[in-house]
Amino acid sequence: MRGKRLLVLLAFLMPIFILAGCSSNKDSETQKLPNSYKSALKEAKGETVTYYGFGGSDTQNLWIDKVVTPMMKDKGITLKRVPMDIDTILNKLTTEKEAGKTSGNMDVVWINGENFYNAKKLGLLAGPVKSSLIPNMQKYMDPNDPDVTKDMSTPVDHLEIPYGNAQLVMIGSKSMFKGDYPTSADKLMTWAKANPGKLTYVAPPDFTGSAFIRNIIYETVGYKKLNDAPATKEGVYKVIKPSLDYLNEIKPYLWQQGKTYPKTTAQLDKMFADHQVAMDFSYNQMYAATQKQDGQFTDDAQSFVFDKGTVGNFNYLAIPKTSKQKAAAIVLINTMLSEKAQTARLSLKYGAVVSPYSADKMPSAMTDKLNNSDDTSNTVPVNDLAKKRLPEVSGKKIPIIEQLWKEHVLNAD
Repeated sequence: MRGKRLLVLLAFLMPIFILAGCSSNKDSETQKLPNSYKSALKEAKGETVTYYGFGGSDTQNLWIDKVVTPMMKDKGITLKRVPMDIDTILNKLTTEKEAGKTSGNMDVVWINGENFYNAKKLGLLAGPVKSSLIPNMQKYMDPNDPDVTKDMSTPVDHLEIPYGNAQLVMIGSKSMFKGDYPTSADKLMTWAKANPGKLTYVAPPDFTGSAFIRNIIYETVGYKKLNDAPATKEGVYKVIKPSLDYLNEIKPYLWQQGKTYPKTTAQLDKMFADHQVAMDFSYNQMYAATQKQDGQFTDDAQSFVFDKGTVGNFNYLAIPKTSKQKAAAIVLINTMLSEKAQTARLSLKYGAVVSPYSADKMPSAMTDKLNNSDDTSNTVPVNDLAKKRLPEVSGKKIPIIEQLWKEHVLNAD
């Protein structure tokens, strides 16, 4: 009797086991990357794809909502934008992995630098997302471009796709510099000593202030020495000590004698606009144009770069392993990298973000638009920027440099 009951129970449960097994197989299939962009388009139709990224930029959000979302809708795909800082994103993905989850809510994330290094180390990202899956990457990017193959010295290994181009530019006051801009660390020191109190920079860990300090390191000891240094406090200090000495030498000639520094880029922007200081900085090559458009800067603001170049990096898009809509994620990334979307992104309305296209593959209409901004808004021509672009060091070294600056410059006697 007991045996018969067991057989009946098994007969009742068997369809459930089979259905569960089928469901599991189906779930695992949807977790795979598509074989081609054509199959991704077909599979993604009718689906909703989620984009998780920093939500603090109104112009970036507007670009996604007004440009990218309608383009996705035309492909039969709904785009949901979720504003979230990258630390929270990585914490959620890590928690999902530790809980053994195979699917989550994030399909595409905005990432770069040390955050990518950590995500890669923890195995949080799907791949390989080869350029053959992203037609616009194949069309507009050089596969051998250093920023395509490495993200702040971390090999990309097809785990992320370039999304935007950032490069440090200096913005000088024409009237205060009288047209003779300090295009080297030596010239900057000479001008500071002759014009005390008229220069400063934002205190790290603000990313613009941190980038300026790295640029001074490149000027004084060179990128290679810093790049080759071990990623330890002792190793980095040994290499950058001459740079810290430079920053201490210029310190008494800065605003407030270097006893304090602006805490935010917004504070420095206002000081520059009010002519309290002669120079501002930005990681957005078109920043002078956007500020001029907003009425914050006048025609007195002129962008320039150091003769030896300035530090630049890309930001990227990646697909989490737990993405439930990897096909739609592929379509979204390709759409964001389309000429239509990237040309719109150059508009001041959308933040005037320079595309990650290789300079020799950039459509002439986009190049002309950038160079036109050089004439009308005092920015630097795109080809000049490309020639003066210097690579980033490992993201692991950046917090070390910031800590050494705090100890040996900010808190120096």
